[in-house]
Amino acid sequence: MPLKKFEKHLLSEKWQESIKDFDCVGSKDNSNFEKLNDFLKNEALRYNQENYSRTNIYLENGTCVAYYSLAMNAIKDPRINIEDEYKSLKSYPALFLTRFAIDKRYHKSGIGKAILNEIIKHAYENKEIASKFLFLDAYPESISWYLGNPLFTILYSDMAERIEKCCEARIIKELNVRLKKGYELEYELNNEAEIDSLKKNCENILNAHVSNIFKGLACENSLLENCRSRIKLNFENNRPQIKLENFNTRQNLSTIRDWFKEKNNVLNFDITIPLYLDINKYYKAIYG
Repeated sequence: MPLKKFEKHLLSEKWQESIKDFDCVGSKDNSNFEKLNDFLKNEALRYNQENYSRTNIYLENGTCVAYYSLAMNAIKDPRINIEDEYKSLKSYPALFLTRFAIDKRYHKSGIGKAILNEIIKHAYENKEIASKFLFLDAYPESISWYLGNPLFTILYSDMAERIEKCCEARIIKELNVRLKKGYELEYELNNEAEIDSLKKNCENILNAHVSNIFKGLACENSLLENCRSRIKLNFENNRPQIKLENFNTRQNLSTIRDWFKEKNNVLNFDITIPLYLDINKYYKAIYG
C-alpha cells in the first residue's frame, strides 16, 4: 500500500484530537494491544518532549490510523549475524522500534509493511546518525507477522534468558504452593544423619519437585518439548538458581523460528520476543 494517501506527522499537542479514537485491539480483547493504545494516548507526547522516543502518526481524514515510536539502542550479543570484519566490536548500533501499531480498521491492508519499509529507508539514508540494525520487542501475537519476512532474526540468547526467567518465576510460585500443601513425590533419601547428607536430601527433594513442575510447563508450551529442553536446579552461595538447558542451541534455532511463525503458537509466558534485522540488507532487498 502506498503511503501518499496518508498524512505523516510528529506527534505534538496539535494532534491530540486525532489520536483519541485510535484502537489497534481488533475483534478480540488483548491486553498487550491495549498497552499500545494507552501509550499513544497517554504517554507518547511526554516521551517525545523528554527525548525518550519519537512517535510519528499517520492520518487519514484527520484520524490516526497507525503510529510508530523510535529510540536509539545497541545490540551486544556476540553471536549476532555480522560480517567477520566487525566481529571484534563489543556492540552494534541499532535503531529501536519501541512501539508499532495499526488501527484495527486497517489490519491486513498492507500499511504496516509500507511503514516498516519507510522506517528502513529513512534509517539507511540518514547522513548524520548510523544504525546497523533495527531492533524490536514483539508481542507473541505479532511475532508471526515479523517472521514472515526472512530478514528478521530472533535474538535467541535474549529470548532464552527471558523464557528461563519466566520458567523460574512460575516454578518457584508452584513450588511454594506445594510446600504449603505438603505435596509429596517419590525420591530416594540418604539415611545418614550427617549435615552434608541432609543437605543433599533437601536438594534431591527440591529437584524432584522442580522437574515435575517443569514437565507441566513443557506440556503447556510445545516449544519446550520440541527443543527437548531440561530444567536444572543449582545452588550457588546457598541460593537456588533455575537454569533452562538444551534450548538455545544451534540445532534448535530453525525449530524455534518455525514454531513462532505459526500464528496459533503463542507462548504461555508473559514475555516479548526480541527481533532484529540488518538495515543495509533490508534496504537493498526492498529498494535495490
